[in-house]
Amino acid sequence: MNAAHAAGQRWTLADLIDFETLLAGVDETALEHDRLIFNRDIRPDLPHGDERARRRAGLRAWLVYRREAGAIETGSFWQQGLRLVQVALLVGMASIGFALVAGLCAGANPGVHVILFFGVTLVLPWLVFALFMFARFLGSGSSTLLARWAGRVTSLAAPSRGEDSRQRLRLLRERLTDAAVPRRALQAALARTLQIGAVGFNIGLVLAFVGSLLVFDVRFYWEATPQTSGLVASATGVVAAPWRGVWPAAAPTAAEIEASRARYVDGSRRVPATPASTAVWWRFLLMSLLVWGLLARVLLVLCYAGIERRALAALDFQSPRHRSLWRALTRIERGAVAAPVADSALVLDVGGSGISAASIRGFLLRSLRVNPHEEQRIGVLDEAAEAAADTALAAQPDHVVLAAEDWGLSPRQVGALHARVRKAVGSQTPVTWLIFTRAERGPGAPDSDHLQRWTRFIDGLRDPAAEIVAYDAGL
Repeated sequence: MNAAHAAGQRWTLADLIDFETLLAGVDETALEHDRLIFNRDIRPDLPHGDERARRRAGLRAWLVYRREAGAIETGSFWQQGLRLVQVALLVGMASIGFALVAGLCAGANPGVHVILFFGVTLVLPWLVFALFMFARFLGSGSSTLLARWAGRVTSLAAPSRGEDSRQRLRLLRERLTDAAVPRRALQAALARTLQIGAVGFNIGLVLAFVGSLLVFDVRFYWEATPQTSGLVASATGVVAAPWRGVWPAAAPTAAEIEASRARYVDGSRRVPATPASTAVWWRFLLMSLLVWGLLARVLLVLCYAGIERRALAALDFQSPRHRSLWRALTRIERGAVAAPVADSALVLDVGGSGISAASIRGFLLRSLRVNPHEEQRIGVLDEAAEAAADTALAAQPDHVVLAAEDWGLSPRQVGALHARVRKAVGSQTPVTWLIFTRAERGPGAPDSDHLQRWTRFIDGLRDPAAEIVAYDAGL
């Protein structure tokens, strides 16, 4: 496995689906082996500096390793199902568009009503799109809709494998829609798929319109009870603005518009039959279908593809389950030796518990690969100690370790202290909360219930460069 190459690739929705599928079924036994592979083959190739980039790259490299180690098909099923839906929409909507224009141009009417043609083929589809966007803006039931849609797309290509498989699929749907970023990527994929159907619809419109012009003698007219030729001229001027300079003949003039108006003579409708009135309207309608129909929909497909890519590029893997996996993969096992080169770390004794950097130096070297070079007290009723801590933070240490007793979690105070440290050292400097309990012979392993509360709180900060570790005297 080329870990560096795998880590450098972009995340896709299929990757995210496979990743969440793996995460739902991962167990500690498998992680023990994965941890060895991760620290041996993946960790040395990860980028330095940006912890968010390291996490994205490391988790993707782990995903590639697990794909090579065993068959993971959920993401592939998603891709196949999505392609089936897109092809079906493209062909089906093209057929609908073709039939619509063929009916308008080849019917028994004396000609094609320009306003009706424009409204049915262009205005009505864009109104449907506007209603779709309004429904998305309201967001009522959007997560449920997305979850069902994702499951159905995947099931199109995935064979049914019993209740266990369906249960995992339900869990996967929930995980893909429980956070804003993956939900935004799914929304963009859904919108892009619908726009591919709209592209097919407009392809059908154009093909049928060109075919009708070649096969039938199509006449064009418009009519209205009030005298609205000025309004029609203004509207066509706006619509024809994109191509007026390139193809002026496809932009009707006021005189041409008035000449093509149908009138009633002796109780019957008279449709203009002059070649000039017919030519200007077919050119205008053809360009309208190409520019405001086909081209606009293709641009929307590309736009939604870009939104999907940007959403996936914003994945930070900061949810509790993702942070738990990262901790499990990067954890150092008992018996490991310290790295030959380690970052220097500032150790801050939170609350003045009395812990010394010397007492935890071995643990820090082996667990965090950092060497404590300075220690200060913080969060104490001592102005001199607080000033010294601020001075040490202002020196921009490579790593900050906040040592806190397991029972001492006060969310408001700890949150304020973390924000203070982060403001002083910047967003990229690693900050690790070391949780311990005081024992007779020095620091000891924290209570599991206390550690669980600390972990939930630190994970809730969603700080990519912040982590929590439990002290282990045997490491």
